[in-house]
Amino acid sequence: MSLPHGLLGLLRYHDSTGYELAKKFEDSLNNFWHAQASQIYRELNRLEEKGFVASTSVVQQGKPNKRVYSITDAGREEFMQWTVTPAALIKNRQSPLLLYTFFGASDPDVATRRLKALRESIPRVIAEQVPLFQDAIDEYKTQVPNGDKEAVFWQMAVLYVKMEAEGLLQWAEKCIEILEKSDGRGDVL
Repeated sequence: MSLPHGLLGLLRYHDSTGYELAKKFEDSLNNFWHAQASQIYRELNRLEEKGFVASTSVVQQGKPNKRVYSITDAGREEFMQWTVTPAALIKNRQSPLLLYTFFGASDPDVATRRLKALRESIPRVIAEQVPLFQDAIDEYKTQVPNGDKEAVFWQMAVLYVKMEAEGLLQWAEKCIEILEKSDGRGDVL
């Protein structure tokens, strides 16, 4: 995914301010694509320059004016083209955890402590985060056209996040086992 396409996807549901988009992003897409509010505002400006979104200024009494963004026909076309563009299912990604692991031989005790901390945190994170994701889905499905249909796909994305975390837990457990049983030499695969 790219940030512009994530924003276009959210704007397909309904017009929104930059603040509202940042909130929706935080509640949904941030589970698998991180973006800061400043990045979102910059990208909205770029999308508007390209003609993919349009904005209108709304005058507010006692508050600063706000800009409301809407997706244009060109933006809808761009979004739909993006959805059919093949993408690598598994690609190299930047992962501080894997970088630490790769260089773990420099201090195996630190590597082991890091893996154990990860192992301990994952079940708690899953238990805390998945219900929050579901709450956000329940809230947003009432706010978008065909929300129940959309929610099925949102839940599949959350299921991916949950299962990826469970896989990470299995990986951490296996790495801890390897470190506790080996002297750091030999194959592990």
